[in-house]
Amino acid sequence: MFLYVPWEAVLVMFAAVVLVPKGLRLLDWSPPFWYGGLAAGLCGGYLIFPHPAAPWLALPYLLLAAWLTVQEGLNLMVYKPFSLQELVRVFALGYWATGAAWAVCLLADFQPLGFDPLIVGLTAAHFHVAGFVLTTVIYVLLRLRTGWFTQILGGMALLGMPLVAVGITLTKWGYPPTVEGWSAGLFAGMAMAVAGVQLWEFNRRTLPWAARWCWLGGAMCLLAGGVLASLYALRFQWPLPWINIPNLKIWHGTLNAVGFGWLSLHGWQIATTQISKT
Repeated sequence: MFLYVPWEAVLVMFAAVVLVPKGLRLLDWSPPFWYGGLAAGLCGGYLIFPHPAAPWLALPYLLLAAWLTVQEGLNLMVYKPFSLQELVRVFALGYWATGAAWAVCLLADFQPLGFDPLIVGLTAAHFHVAGFVLTTVIYVLLRLRTGWFTQILGGMALLGMPLVAVGITLTKWGYPPTVEGWSAGLFAGMAMAVAGVQLWEFNRRTLPWAARWCWLGGAMCLLAGGVLASLYALRFQWPLPWINIPNLKIWHGTLNAVGFGWLSLHGWQIATTQISKT
C-alpha cells in the first residue's frame, strides 16, 4: 500500500540512494553492487510504512552501516596509525549508522527518548546529511589540506553532532534551551567554515572547473541552510513565525541534502579523481 511520504523521508531516501555511495567512495570504501538493493530496501520500507514489514526491509541497510563503523573503528584501534583524519572517517561512518538506526526506529514505530515520530524522522535525515556528508567533506579536507584550520574543523566534526543531539535532548526533557542554542551555534560555525573553504577552493583555477562550480553552489546552499538552522536554534530568544519545523524540513533540508550534499560531494569526487591521477 503506497502512502503519503513526508518530506523528511524523501530526504533520507535521497541520501541513501545518492549521497551515501558518493560519500563512501570519498571515505575510501567503494560500495559493492548489492548496496543498491539495501538502499532500495530502505526506500521500500518508507513507501509501505506503517506496514509491519517496513523496518525489516530497512534493517540490512542499518546492518551494513553498523558493520562498517565497527570494523573501521576496530581497525583504527588495532591496526592503523591513530590520527585525527582516520578518527573523523570513523565518525562519518558512525553518523551514517546513527541516521540509519533512527530511520529503522521510525519504520518500527519506536520513539527513542520519547521524541515524536516527526523528530525521529528528522533526526534520521539530519545524521545522514549534516552528520555523514559534512563530516565526509571535512575528512577530504584533512586528507588534502594540512594545517591548523583543517585540524580545528576535524575536532569540530567530532564534537558538533553529539553536542547538538545533547542540546536537543535536554530541551526535550525540560531543561533551559541554552545548551541547544550554543551547540547549534557551534555546529553552524563549523558549517560556515566548510562553506568558506569551498568558496576559497572555487578561486583555485588549477582545479577542474566543474568541481569549483559544484563547491560554489554547495557553499551557497550550506550558508543559507546554516542561517535557517541558527534562527531555529534561537527561536526561544527571537521567535519568528516562519521559522518552524514544517517550513525548515522543506527549505533547510532540501538546501542541505540536494544543494550542499550532492553538489559538494560531486565536486570533491571530481577533484580527488584528478589529484589522484597527477
